[in-house]
Amino acid sequence: MADGKKTLAEHQEYVEQMARLSFFFARRWLEKRMPEKTIGELLRDHTPLLYHALNYTDHETKWDNPACLGILAKADELKVLPPTKFEEQMWSEVTDLAVERAERFYPTSVGMGVSKEWNAGSLKYDPPVPGLPPNYCNFHIANAVSPKSIFDDPEYLPHCFIELMARSKKEHGYDTLHTATWLDDHHRWLALFPQEWIDNLSPRTNDVSWNFGNWGQMVTARGTFNRNAGQYLREHGELKYKCRRSHCSFAAMRKHLTTVLKAIGTF
Repeated sequence: MADGKKTLAEHQEYVEQMARLSFFFARRWLEKRMPEKTIGELLRDHTPLLYHALNYTDHETKWDNPACLGILAKADELKVLPPTKFEEQMWSEVTDLAVERAERFYPTSVGMGVSKEWNAGSLKYDPPVPGLPPNYCNFHIANAVSPKSIFDDPEYLPHCFIELMARSKKEHGYDTLHTATWLDDHHRWLALFPQEWIDNLSPRTNDVSWNFGNWGQMVTARGTFNRNAGQYLREHGELKYKCRRSHCSFAAMRKHLTTVLKAIGTF
């Protein structure tokens, strides 16, 4: 496309590769790791198949609808196939549905912009989250500047965080940042944070859920499929970057970002 956005064909390829990877990963690696679960449960709970590939966003009800239940039931039926054949057969089963949903959701798919819910550039903070301290600002990361990377402009993310802290403090009285993301295992992201954040990082584990806190690394800045990341998972049976949780005070973050921006020469 003239503006650099991904094409419909590229989005269809993204959907296919995310679905195929889900099928292979569940059958080749997850079954051994979690034998107490059915292959359908593994696909539902630990891969991006339903939410990020097929764009079923009703995860709060565990995708309890006929289309999703049919896919998971078919997976249980075909679980005796070896991984590569399981992948091929399952993709054949969902191809028509995947093509239809790719076309329908392409305009709002990853890489095509963010919704108004993203209230600080490429960041979004939640209202108070049950189970977290009331002063914690739980935030999420997207890419509002696609097809560029959020890291292309070294000033961009620091200013997103400054805006997020100012707005969320005014709105909710927050004073502590908190999130869980695969980016917490990546040096370019961690360079944005103070030592307090580094010290509070949760351990690296192979636990993996269905969400983009784990699977965002499979997506390029343009919203296309990251083939290198996908190949790593196929070969090693684990995501290269682990989803890790952390938190730090707004005060420590502001002080660190001042240092970061001074180093850039813009503060």
